[in-house]
Amino acid sequence: MLADKVWKGKRVTALEDEFTTRLCAVTGEQPWEAFLRLDDLLERLARDADARLAFQARHPV
Repeated sequence: MLADKVWKGKRVTALEDEFTTRLCAVTGEQPWEAFLRLDDLLERLARDADARLAFQARHPV
């Protein structure tokens, strides 16, 4: 769900928090550290969403 939302340029705090919690459970990383890395990645992905969605709309399946 998180990937789908970010692909469309949406940021959903509850999904990001849940992902961060699960990531930290596996890695042992501190939540604030994991979120900072995740936030940077999600921001970069969401930034290009409009262009990506426009491209997809021009090429229907």
